Amino acid sequence: MKSSEICFIKKRFQNMKKNLSLLLLLIVTVAFIADDANKKLNGAYQRNSYKFGDMKDWEIQKDQKITKIFADGYWITFYYDDKRPGIKIFSGAGGGTYTLKNNKYQETLDFYSWDSTAVGKTFELDYEVTNSSFKQFGFMNSEKYQNYAVNEKFDRISASSPLKNKKLEGVWEMTEGTWGGESRYGVGKYKDAKMVVIFQYPKMALAYYFPKTKTFDGAGLYSYQFDGKIFTEANEAYSWDENHIGTSNDFLIKFEGKTLTKTSSINKGYKEVYKKISK
Repeated sequence: MKSSEICFIKKRFQNMKKNLSLLLLLIVTVAFIADDANKKLNGAYQRNSYKFGDMKDWEIQKDQKITKIFADGYWITFYYDDKRPGIKIFSGAGGGTYTLKNNKYQETLDFYSWDSTAVGKTFELDYEVTNSSFKQFGFMNSEKYQNYAVNEKFDRISASSPLKNKKLEGVWEMTEGTWGGESRYGVGKYKDAKMVVIFQYPKMALAYYFPKTKTFDGAGLYSYQFDGKIFTEANEAYSWDENHIGTSNDFLIKFEGKTLTKTSSINKGYKEVYKKISK
């Protein structure tokens, strides 16, 4: 092979490496921008008004509370504290992932207690977000809610005191659950279950659901504080047992890389392990 041919091949190879490096940089940059955009919604919000379906006018939120929490591409909404006669205190919950793209809010449902046919679907809505509010306007479409108008306005929930340590903030998925001294997560009732918890001070929410069957098991909503070691949660809503509402508990938190272990100094048979996740 002539020296000129060797030089040509070397130059071509160097250009390919350069182009590949630029492509990888572009991919990383796009991913970072998308992730950074999603964080714009991070926070906990309380709904103040809504207009659903064929409603002509906005209705002021009353009789029950609706909280929606966003963190790093994940969301959970919680209907609770229902004061209407004959209706349970917990009304339902939904959650999944979201993306902000082309000035639209794209919401995918991983669980939805009101209608399993909506699970797995993605709905694109208009949105507005400020330091004090979040609004969404659009339609959802499922077997139960066909071309159903969804328009909601929320106020951002402010904390009464600062969070002492931010290491819990974000989204975590359970990998191990030991209750009553027995490892039970992923077996028996919890076989194929998925449990996700979102920490977005001053609120946190968790949900158990089954992706394979698109069914919902239950959810809890709390206010909390964390000092880097001691985690204190105050129960505001709990779908499994209303007697838990209003209770407060302390737990010990230990971090190892991107995992955390939650234990109790009182209940020695209690242990939960989580891994941090991001979209």
